Amino acid sequence: MRKEVPKLDDNLTNDEFLQLIVDIFQSVVLGTVDEKGNPITNVADIEVKDGNQLIFATTYQKAFYRRLKNHPRISITGLKGNETLNSVGFTLNGDAHEVDDHYLNEIFVKRPEMKQISANFSERREILRLFAITPINGSIYDLRQQPIFQKQIKF
Repeated sequence: MRKEVPKLDDNLTNDEFLQLIVDIFQSVVLGTVDEKGNPITNVADIEVKDGNQLIFATTYQKAFYRRLKNHPRISITGLKGNETLNSVGFTLNGDAHEVDDHYLNEIFVKRPEMKQISANFSERREILRLFAITPINGSIYDLRQQPIFQKQIKF
């Protein structure tokens, strides 16, 4: 289970912003473009933060994988809360590139639900491909606070 969003303020660092994405937002919406430049979204979990990069997994059989390989610019958005005025949302824009599978063990230890996603654990590991997002810029909004907290972030 992911953590609750702490009270946010202007002291939020870029590093803390990235860690919030991993620790708090379960699933995020990832926006890419297809071969014709049309926007397409997918949902995935951001699993690991490594330095200034966020790591997520997808399978190489999906069109999502091909879009990431062909057009690495990505935008991700997440929302935590069950009503508008008790929610926190973020957007992060960056470039995604495939990385080797050395993060897989960490992901499967940190996220035991990954074993439940597939009936055959070893086959699942074989088809997963990992991507690292290198951030360019982002923003976070905390609607739980009055006045509403907003912060623009550049990397």
